[in-house]
Amino acid sequence: MDRFIELFTEYLRSERNVSPNTVQSYILDLKDFCRFTNSKKNVEESDVSAYISKLRENQFMISTVKRKLSALRQFFKFLRREDLAETDPMQFIVRPGHRRPLPKIISEETAIRLHAAADSLTYKEKIRANLILYLLYGSGLRVSELISVKRSSAVDSRFVRILGKGGRERIVPLAGRVSSLMEEWKNVCEKSIWVFPSVNPAKHITRQRVFQILRQIAILSGEDATKISPHVLRHAFATHILDNGADILSVKKMLGHQSISTTEIYTHVTKKRLREVIGKYHPLSANESERKRRS
Repeated sequence: MDRFIELFTEYLRSERNVSPNTVQSYILDLKDFCRFTNSKKNVEESDVSAYISKLRENQFMISTVKRKLSALRQFFKFLRREDLAETDPMQFIVRPGHRRPLPKIISEETAIRLHAAADSLTYKEKIRANLILYLLYGSGLRVSELISVKRSSAVDSRFVRILGKGGRERIVPLAGRVSSLMEEWKNVCEKSIWVFPSVNPAKHITRQRVFQILRQIAILSGEDATKISPHVLRHAFATHILDNGADILSVKKMLGHQSISTTEIYTHVTKKRLREVIGKYHPLSANESERKRRS
């Protein structure tokens, strides 16, 4: 197998013009597989499956498993093409699926506490902080969209035009007191084309400044500041309106997702919450000792 790896390495360098770092990664991955199989000459599909199981048991990241399988796939394809192997053990190996982690969110009660904490700031800071909270948690904006909102972006008192990822434009509804807050804010902030101008009014505030403002509010509210961020508030927006009956297509449109599958992750969060509720409150879900206590 060592000789086969040398030939494959030479092929990558001379014919495929693969970068040195990629070649080195492939070599390490292939040698790791060879150690697992004790450099078995005739590798079978069952050997690859056992290797994948071992990687999963050792809790390798899914991206790492995919990379290792990609190295094996190209290696055995090369051996078959050069008539150095009779079969390709990778032929029926399925790429492992990539599970997106469930988004972290805050409770509705926490969102209320954040607004209450913002009210303890000075008048000007209070208006800006509440406006930021309403646009992140009330309309589901990304932080990049929030800082680049212009005064001219308002469609009317209920909607704002957002320029999202890939230059795609969407109209987003405004929640709660945004309209009145926007008017108050215009009267006290520096004159600028931006809703949230920087110290230099020709520029908008930075992402870092938004994080600092949220951190300040979180500390005042008694919440863990490390758990409050623009993205967490966006996740909470999607999850909470789905919890309260919004349809997924409307949520997809408001979030600016291209694919419905991206939005569907929030339905997983609500399903998880429902399972927790039934596990906690349904009598059939209680354990034996709990049932005896209730009786």
